[in-house]
Amino acid sequence: MDRDDRLVRPSGPSMLLMCLLSLALLAARTLTGQAAQEYQKTDPNQQLYRIDVEDSTEAGLVEQQLKIKPLVVRNRKFYYYGNEEITELVRRYGYQPVRVDREDVLTRLVMVRKDARSETDLAKAGVSVVLREREYWVVRGTLRQVQLVERLGFSVEELGRREPRPRQVRITVSRLEQVAEVGGLRVDIYSTRKSEKGYAIMGGAFDDSIDELRMAGFNVEIMPDPPGVTR
Repeated sequence: MDRDDRLVRPSGPSMLLMCLLSLALLAARTLTGQAAQEYQKTDPNQQLYRIDVEDSTEAGLVEQQLKIKPLVVRNRKFYYYGNEEITELVRRYGYQPVRVDREDVLTRLVMVRKDARSETDLAKAGVSVVLREREYWVVRGTLRQVQLVERLGFSVEELGRREPRPRQVRITVSRLEQVAEVGGLRVDIYSTRKSEKGYAIMGGAFDDSIDELRMAGFNVEIMPDPPGVTR
């Protein structure tokens, strides 16, 4: 977590909760949570901001007490639409809001036709390869990254009705607590059973998650697709 762009705040969930409750009273005298919500719905000149949070619990408290619905919470970054009044309210509580460009935050999932170039050339744009199919890649990237893919000369298409389907995987782990670690790497776990080498996890995962699993040292076996899946 970046520490150089945030102010010191009371530490610990209980202290944070106490502070947020007191802030709710302050908000009633300055800018109500309802006003913040209405701003996010109606203001035509919305500006996107980012604050750092410790975890999903802190993000939930910020949303609950300040009535600021996040656009997305990603990598301990809480992104929200606001104006100067809302941002000043957040700043009073020890957060340091940073204005960000929506094109660097919002993401798209698109299809990129394969050509003579390699995946390494595609990766130069910073996108993540979600699926590697025979004739195309399914990639996820910010709006700016997808624009860069197009400027590099790749053929970019909307997915339309082509719903990306995860691969069926079998993951072997030696300890039961590793099941949660596997789930944390964006694996949809169907079942877990005892095996000769520990535990066998059956689930669904996309290629970027499979890459991360293998880099983390997990043994991943790709199983046949279920009936009806066409790649």
